[in-house]
Amino acid sequence: MNDLTGLHIVITRPSAQAEPWAARLRELGATASVASLLEIVPVSQTAQIQAIKNCILDLDVYRKAIFVSQNAVEHGFNWIDNYWPQLPTGVKCFAVGETTANLLQDRGATVTDLAQTQTGAMTSETLLQSPALQAVANEKIIIFRGLGGRPHIGQVLSARGAQVDYCELYERVLPAESTQKFAAVLLQSVNKSPTGNKIVLVLHSGEALANLQTIMRALVVNTRAIMATMYLLVPSQRILELAEAAGFINVFAAQNATEASMLQGLIDLRCTLESIQNANKKGVKL
Repeated sequence: MNDLTGLHIVITRPSAQAEPWAARLRELGATASVASLLEIVPVSQTAQIQAIKNCILDLDVYRKAIFVSQNAVEHGFNWIDNYWPQLPTGVKCFAVGETTANLLQDRGATVTDLAQTQTGAMTSETLLQSPALQAVANEKIIIFRGLGGRPHIGQVLSARGAQVDYCELYERVLPAESTQKFAAVLLQSVNKSPTGNKIVLVLHSGEALANLQTIMRALVVNTRAIMATMYLLVPSQRILELAEAAGFINVFAAQNATEASMLQGLIDLRCTLESIQNANKKGVKL
């Protein structure tokens, strides 16, 4: 049953992406609020902008272009469209995840090994299993991403002999108002939500987890009590392990970061909590 009644879900994505999803969760009975842990802003320093321009002007020298996220597609094609009426021939496009692939197609690009982006966890690791990314020795590959993004794809492709460059288009910043918003959320997690609902933080990335920890340190809150009472939903086993290593106890992982998978993760989490509650009423330990 797609019922989220009894959950107070705090969505931490950038607000433009979070608000439509919050409305969907409310339709399913949840109390949903937005407290962004990340906002996406274009890079602004002169050297960074020039580096992007150089990458775009040289786009035709690359054999493959990898877009790591929907933000990479949106920001990347804002630049590409200014310099290339159509994509250079001979450049194969790849995407991390189905949403990214869909946006690439919307922009007129053909996605190579499309099935690979629609499989399993839809992560960097999944993409690296793409048949077209195995024999890449001496090929020039460009990766469109945010500033200081996870280096795993580039490292693996370099180990396979590729010449990898990065086009770093945007940066992820912690919104100025987030600390104040989370002060209330964290207090509720210890003292219980006014509605009595379980508080679930939905984190879509490792950066969001890191920013949550930064806020908790800045607020000098009872970290141990919060980690014991707050529920986290994360998009992968890798981020689950990072959260548990940081001390969070009630961490659940969805299959991937798509809205459909994260929604299913919330439904599964609610079912788990309901089973525990029913077992406690009966005096049974799970």
